[in-house]
Amino acid sequence: MTVKRFVVIGGDAAGMSAASLAKRRRPDLDIEAYEMGDFTSYAACGMPYYVGGEVLEIEDLVVVSPSEFREKRGIKVFVRHRAEKIHPDRKIVEVRHLETDQVKEVPYDELLIATGAEPIIPPGIDLDLPGVFPLRGLKDAADLRKYIQEHSPREGLVVGTGYIGMEMAEALTLAGVETTVLGRRPQVLPLFEEEIAETVAAELDRHGVKVVFRAEASRVEPGPDNRLKVTLTNGEVYTTDVVQLGTGVKPRSRLAEEAGCELGVKKAIKVDRGQQTSIPHIWAGGDCAEAYHRLLGKNTYVPLALTANRQGRIVGTNVVGGRAEFPGILGTTICKVFDLAVARTGLGLKEAQAEGHDAVKVTITGRSRAHYYPGSASIKTVLIIERGGKKLWGAQMVGQDGVAHRINTWAAALGAGLTLDQIYNLDLAYAPPFSPVWDPVLIASEVAMKKAR
Repeated sequence: MTVKRFVVIGGDAAGMSAASLAKRRRPDLDIEAYEMGDFTSYAACGMPYYVGGEVLEIEDLVVVSPSEFREKRGIKVFVRHRAEKIHPDRKIVEVRHLETDQVKEVPYDELLIATGAEPIIPPGIDLDLPGVFPLRGLKDAADLRKYIQEHSPREGLVVGTGYIGMEMAEALTLAGVETTVLGRRPQVLPLFEEEIAETVAAELDRHGVKVVFRAEASRVEPGPDNRLKVTLTNGEVYTTDVVQLGTGVKPRSRLAEEAGCELGVKKAIKVDRGQQTSIPHIWAGGDCAEAYHRLLGKNTYVPLALTANRQGRIVGTNVVGGRAEFPGILGTTICKVFDLAVARTGLGLKEAQAEGHDAVKVTITGRSRAHYYPGSASIKTVLIIERGGKKLWGAQMVGQDGVAHRINTWAAALGAGLTLDQIYNLDLAYAPPFSPVWDPVLIASEVAMKKAR
């Protein structure tokens, strides 16, 4: 049967990538996309930089507006519409217009669930309390920046030490707020090795950010002088002017689960390599869905922007009769913390060991450029390798200069399955403004080979 109507739930990366590609492949295809917020195709990763003032206008984070989708791409986009129930037996979606409260039934031939992720909100924290902010979408970022501009908070508290927590600690500091970060674990950036985390912690301290480890917020309530009272699980109390929740995200998968779709890792929607769910004619992609990990050889949950866009394109190809497969991820990420770039790809030591590998780690420090050239800075590299062999499982880096392109080199090497000696023999570009003769990648692979013997 020829597909005539493609319905998309979710108007951001995966959803609109799928809609756009399907429309290009099949201009006659009737496509409707429903988004419960006000924006489509926006750069969620840019929100901390808007809060910190580096991005001037919230509209600068919008890649393609709803009107552009309608007028230039021929895709019917409905904002402020929330999908509330899917009836796979009837191939119907119930959608509520959030402004009129009216519910309509939307038929589909093929359906994509791209509902994204939602913030993890610790119990006891009331999001309706003035001065308490998650970071779910552009409205949250706009509300937080407006609150800072109107109330000029002197002190702020960030709950969480992951990527969002680190970026928001910087953002609040740049906005003139004296910032404290609370973390449940004994280090910042728990997904990184402690050698990397220690460098980041020192950078936070250098910029006046206080980090409190093994601290878990249990309650936020109004405090004296129109401030906020934050109580920890150990009974300790902090008083602050604004609270930002950087406690991570979880897949927004309830709609899919209630429709009967099978869930997988961390309750993300289970999908095959073509992004098909367990129910025929229903697809899933983006931060609500699993992703195949090339090193693990199985699905996992790592919500990333490129993954969402790529999975959307896979769906867009397949709903119009193509046979595309998601190539898989390595979990490559990079994060800015003040003057540092912090990046990783592949597996960490505990992840590799949990998979049964006899893995060890090697730490190497090099220079980003020739030592005599202005701007040369230290780069710390941690490699996760197989003991006694030449197998690379992961790489992590931190430094002020030249980290981004080098972590991509490690990612490319991992993706290609290169051994340590093959990485060591890579013909990398050299010039004093960009690298020493022996690039940190080459030095790290050489040292790792000696360690592995």
